[in-house]
Amino acid sequence: MLILLPPSEKKKAATGHDQFNLSQLCFAKELSNARSVGIPNFDQSKTLAAIEIYAGVLYQGLGWDSLSDIVKKRANEQVLIISALFGLVKPLDQIFGYKLKIDNKLWREPISEVAESYGDELIIDCRSSTYKGVWPTKPEFTVDIRVFSVAGAERLVITHMSKKYRGELARHLLSHPSNPKTPHEVRQIAAGLFECELHPPANDQPWALDLLIS
Repeated sequence: MLILLPPSEKKKAATGHDQFNLSQLCFAKELSNARSVGIPNFDQSKTLAAIEIYAGVLYQGLGWDSLSDIVKKRANEQVLIISALFGLVKPLDQIFGYKLKIDNKLWREPISEVAESYGDELIIDCRSSTYKGVWPTKPEFTVDIRVFSVAGAERLVITHMSKKYRGELARHLLSHPSNPKTPHEVRQIAAGLFECELHPPANDQPWALDLLIS
């Protein structure tokens, strides 16, 4: 299982004492050249773990600080965050805050090299549409997380607060003792936290797991 997360507009200031080191980020071989395009324009004097830099609603739902050490280790192996400046980061990569719009043209090719290394890994896609262009996943191996508000027979797409529920689902999946291998197993685990429905791929779109919020 690989969970793809978006970054967040809201970011904490980097307060750590470690100097930024480009070579210490994940996928240095594949992504360092593209990272070097934008990084010189930012102050790099202090760093913080990426999972602490990103402070938006999704990351509040994920609740990193209250995860066990075992789950944090698992998350650092199974979570990738899309970043406009760094391309991809793992939760414990040491980075600094930035404000930048993602350049799909810059990142698509180098990130495709990383994507190939994951082969047919099951992907739980919690990204917003803005960040999907840099990593077009394989529909048959991808579960797209959608969130709906349910009132009687009516369903409405939840926009901003959908991030909170995606964060809670990511936490639930990472904390579960078993590692889902199929979309159906993802639905079974998710059903322990949410009312949900799983829809198979259609028209080149991935599997869709709908979280139904009453």
